[in-house]
Amino acid sequence: MNYNHRYFEQHITAAGYCPVQDLLTYEYDGRLPFPDRAMRLVEWARKRNSITVRPIRKDSKNIDQEIALLLDIINDAWSDNWGFVPMTKAEIADLATIFKILLRPGDVAIAEYNGASVAFALIMPNLNEVIRDLGGKLFPFGWAKILWRLKIRKPFTARMPLMGVRKALQSSPLGAALALMVIQETRVFNIANGTPIGELSWIPDQNEGVKNVIDLVGAAQKKAIPAI
Repeated sequence: MNYNHRYFEQHITAAGYCPVQDLLTYEYDGRLPFPDRAMRLVEWARKRNSITVRPIRKDSKNIDQEIALLLDIINDAWSDNWGFVPMTKAEIADLATIFKILLRPGDVAIAEYNGASVAFALIMPNLNEVIRDLGGKLFPFGWAKILWRLKIRKPFTARMPLMGVRKALQSSPLGAALALMVIQETRVFNIANGTPIGELSWIPDQNEGVKNVIDLVGAAQKKAIPAI
């Protein structure tokens, strides 16, 4: 998450601007049990033969196609969100480079319904935790510390910057179940790999559907950032 000093607000409002939307951040402790009401919805969906959940395919043959698929879902799922602008090809290529380096297959869960990919969740390691004592320097040993902390020691915290369900399913119980399924899948993987704490952000305050899903998994609101 980005951060601005509190005094920035005074200068911005003095220039005539005012908040129009709060962007919410939630903290999720994966060590807590998945709430019963969320598990009931997940189990209901699992009984349907038409639904499968799988990790991203990171092999060189499939990774570019998989990343394009994720961003196609996001461009559809987020199209009605306040302030959303579809990602350009250049932005997609930039994200693809980052994903190839940082993500493990289990960091991404993709849900398929009737053979079509309709939802996913993506978790990334908290790079601020990894680099906070390096003073902004990769050399002489900063790069080695980063690799050690990402691959061996593993970060304690992570962030879920991307999660989406295709728009056609968003207002249905099935859409909520798909969101819970992909969140649960990435949660289980990260706990098993020593990363129990996740930040879910940003969530526009007007996005009641996603807020309801986050309430179902038991996350607690941590920050509200005014968008001006």
